[in-house]
Amino acid sequence: MRLLLLLATLSVLLVASSSAQTSSAAMPGPVEIVKLEQNLWTTMAEGDFATVRGLFTPDFIQVNEHIQALDTLLITLKHCKLESYELRDLQVRVLTPDSAMTAYHVVNSFNCGTSDVPQAKSNDNNAVTVWVRQPNKRWLAQAHAEVPASPDTTTK
Repeated sequence: MRLLLLLATLSVLLVASSSAQTSSAAMPGPVEIVKLEQNLWTTMAEGDFATVRGLFTPDFIQVNEHIQALDTLLITLKHCKLESYELRDLQVRVLTPDSAMTAYHVVNSFNCGTSDVPQAKSNDNNAVTVWVRQPNKRWLAQAHAEVPASPDTTTK
């Protein structure tokens, strides 16, 4: 139920954003959007924060147990290294020629401690990301939400 509420909220954000943009661009293919999502996670795991920042819109927002803007997310990623991740059941919905949404199950682990005192944090979540094509034709993540996966929706 919470995921549906988050999807509805993200859809409202997306409609507002996409109505402000006009484009004669062709509809993106689902494979193109899957590659964007996979690249985002790979880049976060590599810890290249300049590149990570460039994958998000300036007005990016993340919703999980907190609501975070891009700067807050980047601070979190600097303190908690993404050590592993697995994207499962990744689905794409192309919403307009300039917007798409991914929905997937993500299992990941972070190390939020130091090399001397590691502090592992594992997550098993369902997630959505809203992708928006910019006027320069580059795709950027505008919104992301994660909620804990219920045991009956997880796949092993």
